[in-house]
Amino acid sequence: MIDVSTNINDYHDARVGLTDAQKALLEERRSANQDRVKRGLEASGAPTPISFVTQGSFAMRTIIKEPGNTFDLDEGIIFPRDALVGSGGADKTALDARKMVRDAVGDSTFGTRPKVKDNCVRIQYSDGIQVDMPVYRCEDDSDQKELQLASMDWKQSHPKGVNKWFYRACETRDRLPLVVRLLKKMCKNRPSYSLPSGFVITVLTLECYRGDSKRLDENMRRTIEAIHDRLTSNLTVAHPVVVGEWLVQDVEDPRMTQLRELLTTAVEDLKALDRPIRWRSRALKTWKKVFRTDYFDPAITDAEAEEKAMTTRAEADLGPKRPKHWSYCDRCCTP
Repeated sequence: MIDVSTNINDYHDARVGLTDAQKALLEERRSANQDRVKRGLEASGAPTPISFVTQGSFAMRTIIKEPGNTFDLDEGIIFPRDALVGSGGADKTALDARKMVRDAVGDSTFGTRPKVKDNCVRIQYSDGIQVDMPVYRCEDDSDQKELQLASMDWKQSHPKGVNKWFYRACETRDRLPLVVRLLKKMCKNRPSYSLPSGFVITVLTLECYRGDSKRLDENMRRTIEAIHDRLTSNLTVAHPVVVGEWLVQDVEDPRMTQLRELLTTAVEDLKALDRPIRWRSRALKTWKKVFRTDYFDPAITDAEAEEKAMTTRAEADLGPKRPKHWSYCDRCCTP
């Protein structure tokens, strides 16, 4: 298998991973909303939050470039349970807690007022960036391990545990975030597919990661094959931290069947890398198809030119008695 790890890594840097400027902008928006909600809560006499918890793809370093810079940030806000009480002394409902945060974070700087969603308060910026603020409560200031999320009702959640789960996995698998980002982009480049969330892709990648090679292309291929094999036998996905919670529980979830279909095609396409005559242009065309991108086109053109020159030199070396000129065949030689 021809090594095209450098090309894949360059593709990631150019089309998949965030630039330093984009990371700085998201960090700025994250901090601005922390300050905004604290000011709003104080002004209204609402409870003071214990802390914030950055979660999701930004926290796990698996966030990817999006068309039109439509990035999503998840910034949870944690309150002590005994502070979230109504006028009668009873616990605030999950909906009332979300409304409280919505009112605190919303101000005249937003063209669109923040919205109360089922699991968070959503802040939408005009440039496409979206900030979701889940609301949590904990039993006391010192114990933030067991949190409850203000969803349709209060329910168990563990956002910090999810972060720790992923960080621990990365301690011995340093390419894991890179592979997750590439797989998420592979899915994102197929907008006609209805596919599972980025978190599901992350869970599957961590479960099936094959990173024992020094080569990125081999790691990608083996991981794709491993996830495909996993989904062939089981489409359900359990939450990695919250015991008893499922990210995908339906054994025939249509999003998961489409993901399996996508990976089946990718596995078949990648078999082209095993043909007896191994051309660099063929390897690049294969990954072009798998990622569904035009990024590799210049490198393919250069590789084809080099392969043609190499063939010409080989024919010239045979001299005047060289055999009849041969051409590529579709079965095993086509670049």
